[in-house]
Amino acid sequence: MGVWKRLFQVMFYVGIPLTIPAAYGYYAGEPIWQAIAASAILLMLPALPSIIAGGFGRVAKFLGGVKYWILKRNEKSWNEGVAEGLSEIGKKMEGMTLGEALCLTSIAWLLIPAITIIPYIYAGLAPEDAYFESMSTWTATGLSVVDTPEAYPSSLLLFRSVSQWIGGLGIVILMIAVLKGREARTLLKAEGREGVEKSVGKTVHTYWKIYLVLSVLGFALLFSLGFGIFDAVNLAMAGISNGGMFPFSSYDFTDAHKYALAGLMFAGATSFVFYKKVGSGRIMEAVRDEEFLTYILLIIAGSGLIYLVGQENLTNSILNTISALACGGFAIGDVMVMHDFSKYSLMLLMICGGMYGSTTGAIKLWRILIVGKSILLRIRRSFLPQGAVQVPKVNGIAIGNEALVESAVFVFSYTALLLFGAGVFIALGDGVVESMFLVASAMGNVGLSVVQISSMAIGEKLFITLLMYLGRIEIFPSLALARLAVGLAKR
Repeated sequence: MGVWKRLFQVMFYVGIPLTIPAAYGYYAGEPIWQAIAASAILLMLPALPSIIAGGFGRVAKFLGGVKYWILKRNEKSWNEGVAEGLSEIGKKMEGMTLGEALCLTSIAWLLIPAITIIPYIYAGLAPEDAYFESMSTWTATGLSVVDTPEAYPSSLLLFRSVSQWIGGLGIVILMIAVLKGREARTLLKAEGREGVEKSVGKTVHTYWKIYLVLSVLGFALLFSLGFGIFDAVNLAMAGISNGGMFPFSSYDFTDAHKYALAGLMFAGATSFVFYKKVGSGRIMEAVRDEEFLTYILLIIAGSGLIYLVGQENLTNSILNTISALACGGFAIGDVMVMHDFSKYSLMLLMICGGMYGSTTGAIKLWRILIVGKSILLRIRRSFLPQGAVQVPKVNGIAIGNEALVESAVFVFSYTALLLFGAGVFIALGDGVVESMFLVASAMGNVGLSVVQISSMAIGEKLFITLLMYLGRIEIFPSLALARLAVGLAKR
């Protein structure tokens, strides 16, 4: 029962931002606002009994914190207001086991997209397409069955963008707002994230502050480059979250637009730890970080190879390289007609993903660094005297055996699932390159595609939906959920 209580609290706070597109739709006179509002209400409804039972003081603290934080009428900030109101709910909750935390992660990623299919069905999408679109937004993947976004109400497009924005930082980040201590760190670990502060409260504060600042700066940049307010808002949320859904099917992008979009994706896939260091004045420490340097080198190498070998436009090569590595999904040019080497290069980048502790998906560069250094160390040991002891280090810090094993197991599991998924599409008659590319994009929550998603069979869409889900929760939480389901079935 403890898992469900926590889930309801998570759903409540996820539903709050969805009132924004509902209000916008009402203001714009678009009837779909009712469907959007219904999704928000259904998300928040299960938590209402506990909120009523506990009094409205917690909600008042939350709203009061928002007011003080926005208006800055005094020194009271997020930690004392919003975070206080959120964390208050978790104070009377009993402890969670690792299995319960993993199950909560898995259920949340399944249930929340299921509830928010209502606006898409109202707009005319089939149920399977609606769930695909909803899962794609909440996992910040960006694959879409909607070929012409302009044909749909603007409030639905804003609804998609807000869902991506929440999903980009992660539902798990909202979870730590209603949990505390070891539970919160367990949930961060369950989604491949780790705290940037020893205090969980400070971690919540830091993550959201960075995310909001990046979003506002992204909007300001896009608006200054000539995008309208609506497009700038949607692109900023889709870019920083690395969701990658355009609010239009075509646009006459200038080079400045392309570099701005590339910058948004790059920023979203940069570790929040990097921003924390920069903000505290440790700029050289931040830029010398081995993961950050690997990130930069891969962008340079990928862009150069696609430009030289694939004969692609240089600006497009840079944007598409960042889009693949950052798991951003914004694509300029027709990826379907690219040289096979370009597709191959983008596929490798999509498998890698961006930096650890960011909005990116896929394996993440931190794990690749750990595994790569371990392999090199194994080779080096062959030439050292017997009994010599060496351990892999990243940024001069020794990597423990537990972290090494976890990284190796995850890389192996991720690769195995990737090959299995590609095999399914190859068996259905798709080409090897196209199958590998599509699966890498879905599992990495990237959104680039070399096929038209809307024309795929229902079974294929459902399988891609599963891959997006497994990629976002990083596989293992789903196994915990399966074990729980088996356990309940045996009772």
